[in-house]
Amino acid sequence: MARKKQAVIVVHGMGEQRPMGTMRTIVDALWTTDRSIKLDDPQNRDEDGNKSWIVPDIKTGSHDLQRITTPAMQDGCRTDFFEFYYADILDNAKLKNLWRWLLRVIKVRPEYVLERMVWPWTALCFLVVLILWVFLSVLFLGVATQFDIDLWSEAAKQARLSVPGVSFLGALCLILMILVAARITSLRWLLRWPSYAVIGLVVYYLIFLTEDLTLRTLVVSFTILLSFATSLVFLPYLGDVAGYMGAHPDTVHGRHLVRDRGLQLLRRLHEDPAYERIVIVAHSLGSVVAYDILHLLWEELGPTNENPPGQKVRQALADHDHLVLELNKRYGAKPWSDADLKRYRDVQSRVADAIRAQGPVPRKDGRKSRSYWKITDFVTAGSPLSHAQFLLARGAHNFGKLKKERLFPTAPPQVFNDDFGVLYSNDPIDFVAEKPIPQTRTEWAVGAEHAFAHHGAVFSAVRWTNFYDKHHPFFFWQGDVLGGPLAGAGRFGQGICDRNVEMTYERFGSKSRFVTHTLYWTDTHPDPDKVSTNVRLMRDAVNLKGA
Repeated sequence: MARKKQAVIVVHGMGEQRPMGTMRTIVDALWTTDRSIKLDDPQNRDEDGNKSWIVPDIKTGSHDLQRITTPAMQDGCRTDFFEFYYADILDNAKLKNLWRWLLRVIKVRPEYVLERMVWPWTALCFLVVLILWVFLSVLFLGVATQFDIDLWSEAAKQARLSVPGVSFLGALCLILMILVAARITSLRWLLRWPSYAVIGLVVYYLIFLTEDLTLRTLVVSFTILLSFATSLVFLPYLGDVAGYMGAHPDTVHGRHLVRDRGLQLLRRLHEDPAYERIVIVAHSLGSVVAYDILHLLWEELGPTNENPPGQKVRQALADHDHLVLELNKRYGAKPWSDADLKRYRDVQSRVADAIRAQGPVPRKDGRKSRSYWKITDFVTAGSPLSHAQFLLARGAHNFGKLKKERLFPTAPPQVFNDDFGVLYSNDPIDFVAEKPIPQTRTEWAVGAEHAFAHHGAVFSAVRWTNFYDKHHPFFFWQGDVLGGPLAGAGRFGQGICDRNVEMTYERFGSKSRFVTHTLYWTDTHPDPDKVSTNVRLMRDAVNLKGA
């Protein structure tokens, strides 16, 4: 029997993205260049690869965002690619949001910062503090000049150090502070106000305690150029991050519009009976947006209290709970083995299959829903969620608390309580004499009339695969500093499949790993007849062939 169509939702990352720009490159990696795909009609492949067509479709809510559709594979399945585009919504007030977010970052308590992020976080903070110090110094110098205030005391002139000496001592102090703080968490406070004070003293000396007008002009000019370059580099990218991840009164409306647009697209796809499977592929900031939308949509369309599941779905959820209980007892907070991670992903697939086999169910209010949960896989690349404990929470303890409160869904999901896992029921236990007494409440819930999954259990049915390129611990621009691992008890759970793909590409005749954040779907293999590891693994994660 031929499979129905499947949909792949591409969620672009931060920056001034062009409509359909990210989607077309991902279609090229996942479909066009994949020669291993067996087509129903061989004529649908030419010298450019597997054919595809761009078709008008209003499901996205925009005429600029059309779908890309493919011909059928041998099993009859066709794939439609859609892009969830939100860059236009976050395009307002970027500079204001960026500086507010940067000021928040430099005030983060250093002990909240992950060890692998100490260097890049420190560099960003020092850059912002340097610009602020020079700005304030120039402003003060202008006021002093206007009112004829003497800022160059005779004592200071007599005790003056050389400019190279002051610069060297300042840089040495900062490097020593970073080295100590990176290794001793209890001394991370050195990276905050003491380091900012050192930068301030160096700036004060270079502007106020030197009589060399040329030097002061160079310092100020360099800072102005640095500020301008920072705006050119950071504003188009981090401006979006600040606009979405910073919850403030003037960003709430934009965040709502972004999520609502994504929900509308997913609702339309779930209501279309032509699609049996949906995959979300999200890059960078798009992974944060998609993560939020998955959480919201699960409460609406998943087997929750809003859509009470049937007995087969309850059994699949109970099997999920039993495996999670077994693995938690065996591993505790330690990482799962590859074999047990595969067992868990198989259980997730069975939950998703049971939901799709069940189809629409009567909702809690009695209405018959037209849609049901179809999302099977969530694929993220270069995700800032790796830094959630200081970008979204106030340290590891607060992050753990928010996960328990189900604000941040995990894989596996947080248990309901000590008795129930994902599947639970509020019905009173009423044992029937002729039936065996269940050993656990989860077993009893399988047969209960009003049992369902809790609202934070989206990853009981959705497999999460995360791609990242581990950056160099010191030269953090080598690799992807914005992404990182998501699996682990201290992150988003042991049930996530992390893929560390080390990407190298040719640059000026030599191999380079400079800023690989946008290369996850780019084939960087020097041999045109071979496929780079990152593309091969991404094809496996999205699994268009249904293998």
